[in-house]
Amino acid sequence: MEIRDRRDGDADALVRILADVHARDGYPVRRSNVRREWLWDPAFLGAWVAVVDGDVVGHIAVDPRLDAPGVPPGTLGVSRLFVAWSAHGRGVGAALLDRVRAFAGSRALGLEVTDDSVAARALYERLGWRLVGTASASWTDAAGRHPELTYFLAPDA
Repeated sequence: MEIRDRRDGDADALVRILADVHARDGYPVRRSNVRREWLWDPAFLGAWVAVVDGDVVGHIAVDPRLDAPGVPPGTLGVSRLFVAWSAHGRGVGAALLDRVRAFAGSRALGLEVTDDSVAARALYERLGWRLVGTASASWTDAAGRHPELTYFLAPDA
């Protein structure tokens, strides 16, 4: 597996993977976010992809900050993390998180996850991320509810 900087040429593959992830897991919550522009947010400090056997199979980006309950000011935020269904169980998510942790260096790194993202929560907990807070989302999902968000900090934060 290779973790490398995301390239413009990765867009089509990433949108296809994201559409499948949305259909299977409900991520992203809004179907309207399954598009290149959502992945290429100009505010991101960096974005990386996982490549296995020449195919892009995962994505992760870093937001300049994560403002959330229990999260120290100045914490960088993990964003747009997803892995192709075909690559589940192969350590892709953990490898992408390791890359972002290396990028963050000594800066605190955190993330948020919705209450129904059971597999994602299990991954973060298995990797030693610490639950530091919860809150109801300010936005609504397709059912019109405000999901409960859980906030985690990286083990070394």
